[in-house]
Amino acid sequence: MFSVLAAAASIKLVPVRCHKRRNFSPAWNGVNSIMGRPTSHSVPHEQNDDGTMVGNGVTSELILPEKMIFGSFENDKTVYKESFVIRSSHVGLNKTATVETIASLLQETACNRAICLGWLADGFPTPPTMRKHRLTWITFRVHIEMYKYPAWGDVVEIEHWFEPDGRIAVRLDFIIRNLSTGEMIGRSTRKCLMMNKDTRKLQKMTGEVRDEVLATSTKSPRYVFAEENNQNSKKISKLNKPADYSQLGLKPRRADLDMNNHVNNVTYYSWLLQGIPQDIVDTHEVEAITIEYRQECQFGDSIDSFASTEVDTESLNPMSEGRLQFLHLLQFSGTDHEINRGRTVWRKLQK
Repeated sequence: MFSVLAAAASIKLVPVRCHKRRNFSPAWNGVNSIMGRPTSHSVPHEQNDDGTMVGNGVTSELILPEKMIFGSFENDKTVYKESFVIRSSHVGLNKTATVETIASLLQETACNRAICLGWLADGFPTPPTMRKHRLTWITFRVHIEMYKYPAWGDVVEIEHWFEPDGRIAVRLDFIIRNLSTGEMIGRSTRKCLMMNKDTRKLQKMTGEVRDEVLATSTKSPRYVFAEENNQNSKKISKLNKPADYSQLGLKPRRADLDMNNHVNNVTYYSWLLQGIPQDIVDTHEVEAITIEYRQECQFGDSIDSFASTEVDTESLNPMSEGRLQFLHLLQFSGTDHEINRGRTVWRKLQK
């Protein structure tokens, strides 16, 4: 995004403004209308020194960077909301968004929230005090539950907040809603750990860093999965081999790499699901997915994906007929070194 803006040399750039939340109609009038901002269908080509717009003879209320807006904060600036249109490239065989799309939108929401707090520097959305001490967040565990996947053309609103979780972690929580109906269609939580970028070791939050984190977190604990014995809190056991299903020799593409030159965490969703047989994929969809990240993966690595059916003996709410549950394991090929563990629950597709 930023490279696109920088390429527009004829436009004087101004910082993106994250606006206060306004009431607006969910009717489709273009992306800017969905986001609650007025829009013009003509974009000027240049800005004069006096600030006036010239180019195509049509005056626009907002210059280009202001049109490329993010979401908005609630009044206390701790709860962030952003809306997304489900594009044709987001949907899969079922004509609905894939779980990889949902994971990507959640990641985008978290990053955009940080940008709106003014945390963007050197391409990374990290708080100033953490940057000063060479600290960063790494994703340790993600849990997503989807009750209904959005279809192509739907607009989803993602509500996001975060809170400290112990001395070295924060918890990022999300609610996914269908914007036109207000229906909650999914929930997610993510645990991130603080790591020193130089030593690559986990580090506790100092008072200065903790104060910075607390300043933008919710004032009282709010859990997106508040119920007891929820799937999110369940331990993921190590998959015993030989596995029921496997896909060997998966290779990261250049397009899978993130800004750290490591495989983007969303790519692991695809790798975990790769070993599930096609007849299950044709008749079921992912209802819940949990991933624990244990090692970084880089370009040139070779990865093996394993999956086995898991019998749920711990849950107080046994799975209904038609549901399937699997344990997953990603390893570096030819070794016992884990990259991550996972669990998926699949429900039968409605006819």
